Amino acid sequence: MKKYRKITSLLLVVAMVISAFSVTAFSVSAASAGSSVYFDNSKYNWENVYVYAYGTKNNAEWPGELMDKTESGLYTKSFPSTYKTENIIFTNGLEEDAGKEQYPTGAGLSLKSGECKLLTADLKWIDYGKPDDHGYGFSYLPTGTAFSGDTLNVKLGLKNASSGYYSVDGAEKVAYSDNETITIGQGKIGNSEITLDLFATGSDGVETTQSYTFKKTFSATDTTFSAQSDGHTTDAESGYYSTNPDLQLGKNKTITVDGDVSDWDSSMIIAQGVANDDPRVYMPSSMHEQPWDAYALYAAWDDENLYFMWEMTNTTYIVSPEDNFASSNEARPWRNSIPMYLALSIDPEKQATGKAVGTNKDGSTYTNPFVWGCDGGVAKNGGTSFTTHVDTLIAMDSNNSNGGASIYKADTLDTDGTYMFNYDTRVPIGVKSFQAQDNQNGFKIKYANGTASDTIYGINSPKGSRIMGDNTDMNSNWVDFFDLGYKDEYGYIYEIAVPYATLGIDKEYVEQNGVGAMLILTYGTSGMDTLPHDPSMLDNADVEYSYDPSTTHEKEDVDNITVPLARLGALLDDTVINYASLEVNFGADLNSGQAAGTLINLTAQAYNANGAVEYEFFIDGKSVQKSSSNKFAWTPAETGTYNLSVTVTDSDGESVTEQVVYTVGASDKTYQIGDVNLDGKVNIIDASEIQKYCAELVTLSDLQISLADVDKNGYVSIVDATEIQRMLVSD
Repeated sequence: MKKYRKITSLLLVVAMVISAFSVTAFSVSAASAGSSVYFDNSKYNWENVYVYAYGTKNNAEWPGELMDKTESGLYTKSFPSTYKTENIIFTNGLEEDAGKEQYPTGAGLSLKSGECKLLTADLKWIDYGKPDDHGYGFSYLPTGTAFSGDTLNVKLGLKNASSGYYSVDGAEKVAYSDNETITIGQGKIGNSEITLDLFATGSDGVETTQSYTFKKTFSATDTTFSAQSDGHTTDAESGYYSTNPDLQLGKNKTITVDGDVSDWDSSMIIAQGVANDDPRVYMPSSMHEQPWDAYALYAAWDDENLYFMWEMTNTTYIVSPEDNFASSNEARPWRNSIPMYLALSIDPEKQATGKAVGTNKDGSTYTNPFVWGCDGGVAKNGGTSFTTHVDTLIAMDSNNSNGGASIYKADTLDTDGTYMFNYDTRVPIGVKSFQAQDNQNGFKIKYANGTASDTIYGINSPKGSRIMGDNTDMNSNWVDFFDLGYKDEYGYIYEIAVPYATLGIDKEYVEQNGVGAMLILTYGTSGMDTLPHDPSMLDNADVEYSYDPSTTHEKEDVDNITVPLARLGALLDDTVINYASLEVNFGADLNSGQAAGTLINLTAQAYNANGAVEYEFFIDGKSVQKSSSNKFAWTPAETGTYNLSVTVTDSDGESVTEQVVYTVGASDKTYQIGDVNLDGKVNIIDASEIQKYCAELVTLSDLQISLADVDKNGYVSIVDATEIQRMLVSD
């Protein structure tokens, strides 16, 4: 059909533009009217539900205001536009000794002017339309949710509407009912976004559109290695974690220790962590505390020094901005003097367990179970021990103010054949003067705000919704926090130079034998995060701290390191390398369900391939393209279900085939002439859509254009809108 737009009256265009401005003004005024919250009480079944708001305004003295129960069973309360940025806490209104309950138990949930939020029965804080009386469709999964499987189930809801429609990646609208679950992601290539549009019309006849984006991810298998001689008893953590990614061992390069990341690049990463995995996140009320969140460890060496740089992230700005202290530069790690250290494996003949020995002034010998945090041979608040081979500790502090910072070596034999760190033979590396920053024995350290990585991968989930073990689950809500507004200055970096003379080795030793390394961040005495990541950092993350039940026991437990250390310079002689096999990420740029005649771009991304790669694409088993190109443009002519596949072959002859099922045509639904907005009925809204189209204020799909041509003259004009109006009058 020809797509002509025949404007019969200039006055119509002007009227439509004025109408458009009026609608916009109404929407803005509605949004500026304030904000609203809703609460699903089916989890708690409180007799009374109160809401307490604080921030730019306080709605009342604690416990806040009594909420109103709606016909749907939800509880609600609205706030005027003077409430700009608030924190929301729901409570049963009782005192501590009378059965007080509240959610969350710490800082409140974020609410901004113009927002409407719902706390669901499973404690998800989701967008719930807008704070007005229009009908809305909404998703129980927040926009930005990521998934790594083939598909994702999304539960849809309706607010002030009895029915709605959804469209995935611009496909034709499909009707849905309240609490219906749909499936998205079929046929879509990994590491791409899926757009879900929800349409709903309330009793006022106003149709609203809510858009959500979801990300389908793909992560290739890593090449891994293992050496029995390093003493590890737990495999290196995988997924987004990586130890010596791509077998990187650091680089021979001189580094200027100045707090500037420009000397470093991703090829120097020897241990990769993930963001938002420090123990705080598993306690609903701990997000107000400083993050000790290690993200990446880099290494280098030259003729005189070993160099290390590590990145620490602070995603509180994104996941919990209402925690004002943690989501500010006041949370920078050098605000206090907190122990942090590098555990090294240099001498394979000496295995440390964590114990330390020293000499008293009277010549007697004393031992401590750990290097620091002990009093009279008793650990005060946890500590760190080692099963994996470690023989050297570079102990420093987060603001370089501790003059006692030292390098400790395990050079004293214990009765069980292991070695103890020796206080008497320590090498001082602390400062003589904090102002002068004059570290001893050639040791250098600098810190600054900054980020070296181009991506910051982590789990985007609000406090109270994290589950132990989700940090290694590829189906968690993994995101690149840069996509959500993360900024370089949110992160922190540390650089250090360690002279060979303090370690008793030289450049030749590093390049021929290599050195094992692990960064350990602590909160006082107990580990909070490590690179490479060790599971002991989270084994008590959801257990209460003995001094403060709102925070985590990880601050005082004993952490035993069992994973392999990262290597720099060289691998161990008994290393077995497990090379990753050829893999392919294959799929379409548009979600399954597109209409026949739609251009669909198929792409195949090969991983772990050797040399040149050949791609052969198949449609229902028939080869349609065989070349070095990893893309194929496909325009299906008919509705139906297709089997799409690609075979990838590298220069070594290794081959892999990946297949997806793709449906063309979302449903067998038929529409009557005039149903331009595809809602199953013809009314004045359809006439309005035609008027907007003629005034070039909206675009219509091919299906909508065919339905808009009411008089069947081959093009859409204002006459078609008039025909619909006549039809409605005659009815």
